[in-house]
Amino acid sequence: SLATMRAFAPSACAPCGASPRSGTRGALALRAPAPAFSPRRGQGRSFASSWPAPPMDHGTVAGAVATQAPPCPATVVPASKPGLISHDEVRALESSLDHGHSVRALYRFDAALRALSLDEFAAKLRPVMLELAFNLESFNPAFTAVLLKVQSTIGLSGYHARDEALKRLILPLAGEYGLHADQPQGATHRALFAEFYEDLLGEALEPAMRAAATSFPPAAAILYSQMMRDVLGGGGRTGDAQEQASYALGYNLAIEYLADVEKRLELEAFRHLDERVLAPAGRRLRAWEFLEVHAEGEAEHAAIGHAAACGLVPADHAGLLHAAAADHDRDFAAFYDALAAMLE
Repeated sequence: SLATMRAFAPSACAPCGASPRSGTRGALALRAPAPAFSPRRGQGRSFASSWPAPPMDHGTVAGAVATQAPPCPATVVPASKPGLISHDEVRALESSLDHGHSVRALYRFDAALRALSLDEFAAKLRPVMLELAFNLESFNPAFTAVLLKVQSTIGLSGYHARDEALKRLILPLAGEYGLHADQPQGATHRALFAEFYEDLLGEALEPAMRAAATSFPPAAAILYSQMMRDVLGGGGRTGDAQEQASYALGYNLAIEYLADVEKRLELEAFRHLDERVLAPAGRRLRAWEFLEVHAEGEAEHAAIGHAAACGLVPADHAGLLHAAAADHDRDFAAFYDALAAMLE
């Protein structure tokens, strides 16, 4: 799966195919709908018959983008070193996420989003979009906490290994704020989300957030609290700074890996909704950049998380890595199950 991840145009590392506003754009114009869908590029799913299959095949898109952009250096997995977790062990963790609770919840949400009618469209989507607005921003403190945990291994982890891990991990976080190598600073992802929200619902985001019954949408607030509790507290486990960092790297990997599935499904679901519901009503969407940037870039972010883990996590911390991924899988699934229920 990592070979395909590397094929994606880098959103935070290089200017290849990048938009001056936000990073990567344009690659998904090459998408070729395929009859089967695999969020992990070719790996099977035991629950494949449970939900409708979205029309995009990740492998097809990856192959198209591979002809445009070189791999981002930060995604290159370091050579296996004695005492560190192996590439195969991290791939096994990713495979477990392929068949975990979150992907089922994401398929459920995708199906509910595609099924919306024009009459219920705004009333059902507004609270869901406010949840997603809070959720989008809440990941940034979580990423910052991961960086803190890795930096806190000073004196325990290798000098260069720690430096390389931090060098990798800062890239996705910087991209959230429109920072990309060799480019002027672009629009932040929050600004792009606000544009998409206004295009979708015909109202400005910030007043809608102020007018909501609470500034903390309940499902997103719960997930935020759980993420910060787990990353900062090692999932409730006691241990030294290296153990805390290993847990944080596993948690980060799960965030980025599942975000790839999440954003691809959402892009195609909103495209489906646009064609089936909005365009016939004369309300075709135009502000696609938020969804496109994320659908193009999350695979690379997952590859960066994979490489960071392989370069710093001791082999005997494999259990911590898996536990962290399972913790996020559990809580992220609960978040998307709650959102799906709001649409159903």
